[in-house]
Amino acid sequence: MKKYAFVTGGNKGIGFEVVRELAERDVHVFLGARNEELGMQAVEVIGRDNVRFIQVDVTSSESIQHSLEQISKVTDHLDILLNNAGIAPDFDVAPLKMELGMLKKAFDVNFFGTFQMIQAFYPLLQKSERGKIINVTTDMASQTRFANGEAGHLNLLAYNSSKTAANSLTLTFGREFGEDGPEIFSVTPGFTSTDLNGNAPGGKTPAEGAKIIVNYIESEESYNGKLLDTNGIMPW
Repeated sequence: MKKYAFVTGGNKGIGFEVVRELAERDVHVFLGARNEELGMQAVEVIGRDNVRFIQVDVTSSESIQHSLEQISKVTDHLDILLNNAGIAPDFDVAPLKMELGMLKKAFDVNFFGTFQMIQAFYPLLQKSERGKIINVTTDMASQTRFANGEAGHLNLLAYNSSKTAANSLTLTFGREFGEDGPEIFSVTPGFTSTDLNGNAPGGKTPAEGAKIIVNYIESEESYNGKLLDTNGIMPW
């Protein structure tokens, strides 16, 4: 059976590289992006027949439903949903100085967007022989690691807390899905230099970060309901 994947935020950074990696493995990939022009450009750069652009704004229920309708015209199942789209609006903003709107914006994308994508695409994923939902997370969303000083020094209330909340989706849906599937887990590629962090120096390249995610996508081992980094299971 032909494999199908949907990657949100697929027009750049880690998402783009995951699309490329999966396409090279003969997976039919729907490259999701909010901006049609940038999404189409990304598809052209990859230049493969098995990559198709799908417009999706994860903060919009209507947009998510439209993307589902478009994908359902091509396939009756989805094997991989990578919830990669995310924002970090609060670099250089102290928690006490943050405006409520900034916090809400982060949660709209990182938490509520991920929640809506899981609910909307669950029926297609359930029809896969082994459907997988992967939520891209961050080391800083591990409360244990952050408290212990093992996850960097960036005290980003909006980004970190919204990703921690998204991790709870992994745990909660993982328990609901159980052995019936699909499998759901969170993966952090670790510090990676992308537009998200202003291409901060010293991190992995997007291709290196993407490789970690793809390795878990291809793994035969079950990580349902788990939080993962390059070394395996992480603490919550």
